Amino acid sequence: MARRSAERDTARAEYIERRSRGEEVNLAELADRLGVKRQTLRNWKSKYKWDEAVPPQPKRKRGGQPGNKNSKGKKNAAGSHSGAPTGNKNAEKDGAYSAVFLDMLTDQEREIVEKTPLEVRAALEHEMKILKFREHKILEKIAEYEKAEEGAVYLSAMTEIRGKNDTTMRFSDSAFKRVQSLQEALYKVQGRIAKITDSLRGLDESAARLAMERERLDILRMRASGSVDVPSMEESDDPPDKVLEDEQ
Repeated sequence: MARRSAERDTARAEYIERRSRGEEVNLAELADRLGVKRQTLRNWKSKYKWDEAVPPQPKRKRGGQPGNKNSKGKKNAAGSHSGAPTGNKNAEKDGAYSAVFLDMLTDQEREIVEKTPLEVRAALEHEMKILKFREHKILEKIAEYEKAEEGAVYLSAMTEIRGKNDTTMRFSDSAFKRVQSLQEALYKVQGRIAKITDSLRGLDESAARLAMERERLDILRMRASGSVDVPSMEESDDPPDKVLEDEQ
């Protein structure tokens, strides 16, 4: 019995020590090395709750651990270079999300910015012209693909995979698939055109209401000053512009 206890204590001590270092313990390998039955070792682990005696492991932070030097000397390792110079845009895929600073623009870019309309109607009309141009170009491309021969394919992307055997992967689209994508883009453009049309119509209606209100105020002002004999708005069934025509 004493020997079994000593083997059990030895196995327990080694298990806890290795687990506390974050190692995985193969119970079958441990049992064979200590000369005990594998099932016996498993029973000891379960019965005497060895895992509960293992101290909790500190949480590891993402990235290299303190003292880690795996990337030392590598081309892109932190601290191996001073970084990109101010204004560098090597990592920029397109201009959709780039930061814009007026003092960094070229003369041509600055001219485009300065010519951008800011007044509401002018801005809407400017956008409408661009959208109508896009609509025209999309319709042209749709017509082009609809005339394509059956089974025609078009290269859409090409990727080079470098390794032991360099390979190039090519991705292609059918004419039908491209027409579908263009139609989706067309629906978005036409939807925006419809919204701008409604906005322009709303501006026209607001301007008309404002003009009518100004005419009404002018009539009331002339009537109050007595400069012109204008009948009361309540007494006349004619609209204000009709009253002005009669006075003239």
